[in-house]
Formats: sequence, C-alpha cells, structure tokens
Amino acid sequence: MVLKYSKIAIFSPVDGYTITMYNNGNKGERNMYKCSVKAQLVMDQVRSRCQEDTQTNNKWRGRSGNYMYIMGRENADGKATGVVHKIAEDGSHKLCGSFKIMSDGIITRFTGLSKADWNNAMRSAEAEYKAKYESTKTEDTATEQKVAV
Repeated sequence: MVLKYSKIAIFSPVDGYTITMYNNGNKGERNMYKCSVKAQLVMDQVRSRCQEDTQTNNKWRGRSGNYMYIMGRENADGKATGVVHKIAEDGSHKLCGSFKIMSDGIITRFTGLSKADWNNAMRSAEAEYKAKYESTKTEDTATEQKVAV
C-alpha cells in the first residue's frame, strides 16, 4: 500500500470499506459518526434529498407523510444505522421504523423512503465513489509496481 501525503497528514488510499467520520448535521451538531466511505456517500445522498424537500438535514416528505431519521450507534463493520420517526400534523413524532445501509453502500432498510429514492441514492453514491476514489486507486497500483524491493 502506498501512503499519500497532504499538508495535514499522511494517509492511505481509501477503499469502499474504509471507516470514515460522518457529520450527521442534526441540529447543527458537530458530533461525528463513523461509517464506511460508501455508506457515507449514500447518507450524503439521503441528506441532499432532505435538503431538497425540507431544507433540513434529516427530514423529508414521503408518500404517506413526513419523516425524519436519527443516526444510531456506530458499527465496527462500517454500517450506517438508525431509526426513522414519522412526524404528525401537530409536530410531534413517533418511531415508525429504522434504516440500515451496509458498508458496501447497499440500503437494506429505510422506512419512509421509496425504492426509487433508494436506487437513486445508491446509484449516485456509487458514481461519486468511482469518480473520487477509483482513479486514485489505479494510480496507486501503478506506483506500487514501480517500487523496487
């Protein structure tokens, strides 16, 4: 593995399963959540969907009402998990389900989001992953082959 250098730190190339820090942005919090790069990119797509709908980081309009997600505990294997609440007309909310995004970026459960939203989020996240990380991965392997041992 070839280490890359930046002005801040030396780091290794990122693969889809590398654990990264994710700022869920709920209520302007600065807390970070650890999950894999691919799970983070899917969460970013869900977050942008929320921004389009409600100009918040964790609320969206679904087919049968308004929903919000709350990040759960961190998972050592890089999954992003949490709960989904349905928001009532009076502004109160009640637990209605959960979400799970596997470390490879596959959504297995996300209450309140349609399958079309799932597929759009996963497709966009995969394209973003390939654009950001696949090109650096090929450059790294070429460099590794040139190193004399």
